[in-house]
Amino acid sequence: MIELPKDHSNPLVVGVGRHRACYIHPEDASKCIKVVHNPGEHAFQEIKRELAYYKHLESYLKDWSGLPRFYGEVETNLGRGFVYDRIVDFDGRPSQSIEQRYNENNLDQLHDELLALIDRLKCYLWDNRIVTMSIKPYNVLCHRMSESEIIPVVCDNIGSASFLPIEYYCPWLCHQKQKRLFSRFMQLPLLKQLREYEN
Repeated sequence: MIELPKDHSNPLVVGVGRHRACYIHPEDASKCIKVVHNPGEHAFQEIKRELAYYKHLESYLKDWSGLPRFYGEVETNLGRGFVYDRIVDFDGRPSQSIEQRYNENNLDQLHDELLALIDRLKCYLWDNRIVTMSIKPYNVLCHRMSESEIIPVVCDNIGSASFLPIEYYCPWLCHQKQKRLFSRFMQLPLLKQLREYEN
């Protein structure tokens, strides 16, 4: 059994969401473990949806650069844990989310970088037919491969809540949903500011 800290201020805790907390794997720092800390029907529906989608992705996805891979389940002192890639930059630092890396104070210097990152995110999701529930600045990590290269990684909220997720099997439906989600994404305050730099 893997021992994890109950205190969310512990350095092993790298993130705490509405239902799950994310820990650095104490036996393998290249992985992380997600454990439910706020149990309820929605928490287990979320996990069930995500695991089913990972199983679907394993049947066809070749390029995993934009998603953390899933490695299975482990037993912990806090309950069942789910093991994923831990996204870390080339210099060993945890990758920041779009929300953490960009803000209105640095957008003047980093707007080209953010525009390129968003374009790369759109292409990755489109080309690989990745279905997400939503696209939020706090759910997309900026994985710095070097000083000059950043790869976007969607770290949460993947899959579909549909009873019959036809978009998994129909590229046209998948792409229509992506267009709607990106339209909403680009209406967020930080992203709307990018329009000032597009020309």
